[in-house]
Amino acid sequence: MSTARATCPPAAILISALVGLLLYSGAFAAGPKPMRTPPGWPQTVLVPRLSVLARIEPVNMMHPADSEAPQRIDDVAWYSRGHRPGERGRAELFGHLDSTCCPAIFYQLRTMKPGDLVQVRYKTGKPLTFRVRWQATYSRTRLPLSFMYGPTTDHGLMLVTCSGLFHRDGTGYDHRLIVYATLIP
Repeated sequence: MSTARATCPPAAILISALVGLLLYSGAFAAGPKPMRTPPGWPQTVLVPRLSVLARIEPVNMMHPADSEAPQRIDDVAWYSRGHRPGERGRAELFGHLDSTCCPAIFYQLRTMKPGDLVQVRYKTGKPLTFRVRWQATYSRTRLPLSFMYGPTTDHGLMLVTCSGLFHRDGTGYDHRLIVYATLIP
């Protein structure tokens, strides 16, 4: 019985070593990169599950916890002192739940489920698509401000509306509903 010894030419060994080094260093393992956020302000938000297409109105609140709503019940407000949708951080879009006459733009927001999609469009560039991760309701006085405005590596989007009981003493609704989504690269 003869034993054959397999040999690799030196070039094959060198190529194999280089490929292993590149894979080990992560040069080919970077994965998809998030889309670049278009310049300017976000213009519209599309929520297919809710049949919502709304104009985005920038608001410049004095304090992030104010959660100021837009002027019109069919628009959505964007906290313009915070992150733009698509940037690293968590951008906030606020919409009315209802009005004195009828349901408003985010009336059905509570029906959003993980996996639902949200698109934000800028004046130029491709729309940015976000996938819903979760939703939660918080007392108006106990919003998760460290989550909402703290440091993160997420490219997140929060859709926010009123919830709970309405108080006629001028304080409005006593809770806020937050639907959280992250950018799909």
